[in-house]
Amino acid sequence: MFSWIIELILGGLPSWIWPAIAGGGFVVYSLSAVLGTFPAFKPYAMFIKPLGAVICVGGIFMFGGAGVTAIYQAQVEEMKHKVELAEQASKGANDLLAEKSKAKAKVVHDVTVVYRDRIKEVEKQIDADCKLDSEVPKIINDAARNPLKATK
Repeated sequence: MFSWIIELILGGLPSWIWPAIAGGGFVVYSLSAVLGTFPAFKPYAMFIKPLGAVICVGGIFMFGGAGVTAIYQAQVEEMKHKVELAEQASKGANDLLAEKSKAKAKVVHDVTVVYRDRIKEVEKQIDADCKLDSEVPKIINDAARNPLKATK
């Protein structure tokens, strides 16, 4: 959460600000060395010199971080583009899959209705004689076959 807030605050800064801060820190560090030679400014130079070094190192660190963030943002945009392409391909594949599924369901339904009707035709002969008609095993065997494999 903290890094998100920092990115929100610092992300809007221009990219040249971090090298400028690092350069300013270097200038302050260098000037503190010059000011240290004057006895009146020597106590202040003791505190300004480390401050300039910290500002310089901080500016360099943040400039590197901004570069890494820019690289990550480019990768995020590239991945978003790839996701959009994959979603479009997925939508087309899903439509094709739905069509094939409907066709297979229709074949299974039609085959079921055909065998049910064939059994009803032979039903009276089976019930009348209490014998197994030669047509019955053929109907059962045909009904047990997968109609989808036969169409391939």
